[in-house]
Amino acid sequence: SSGERKAKVGLVFYPGALVDRTAYSPVATMLSDRGIMVVVANLEPTRLLFNVYNYNLREKIMRMINDALFLGGNGIWEIDEWSIGGHSMGCFAAITAVAQEMSSTVKKVVLYGTGAYPDKTYSDCPPLRDAAGVNALVINGSEDLIATSTILAGPKKEKIFQENMPPPLPANTTPSGERGYTVRKTIVGGNHAGCAAYGPQTFPTPDGVRTITLEEQQKMTAKLTADFLLDS
Repeated sequence: SSGERKAKVGLVFYPGALVDRTAYSPVATMLSDRGIMVVVANLEPTRLLFNVYNYNLREKIMRMINDALFLGGNGIWEIDEWSIGGHSMGCFAAITAVAQEMSSTVKKVVLYGTGAYPDKTYSDCPPLRDAAGVNALVINGSEDLIATSTILAGPKKEKIFQENMPPPLPANTTPSGERGYTVRKTIVGGNHAGCAAYGPQTFPTPDGVRTITLEEQQKMTAKLTADFLLDS
């Protein structure tokens, strides 16, 4: 009912570098249609988080969650569980927040357009696979030339990413609470910018060209994300 202020899941989401936070509204709207409250971090005016050494991630996230619970007046929202996500460089913030100190309450991490783990220039980030029972969803587009570029990733960084992330979920198994896992999904025909509404992206290297429509990529991104967050 309209008077009921409940959501099963909340998602705090960190934008990619230089991306206007409103670019994520199409996917955020589709997620809210599935009963997920999305809070996109405000990194104005620079739209850039080079590292988090002078940025108290946990405090900032807790403040965003707190503000979200009072959205729209008329009483407080009830959210059963919170998750943290990001796009591109925003994935570093999501991973760091959970790996460093939020894994007792945040059990799900959603990552768009990435293949690299935060290194020492960004944060002092322990392996996410050491955080008990944390599950991660990684969504990349098959035409994404940024997440796979040697500038941001490449085979060496991909190896470090795999070693630090929770292990892949073996085929035909259902996740158990004790052991965390990583689910990797590829959107065939999707690119780096396609999980949001901006582009074409040319920095730090030109993105690949989508072979599906922007709406198709956003719908698939939202569906994979909602299914993962709602265990459906």
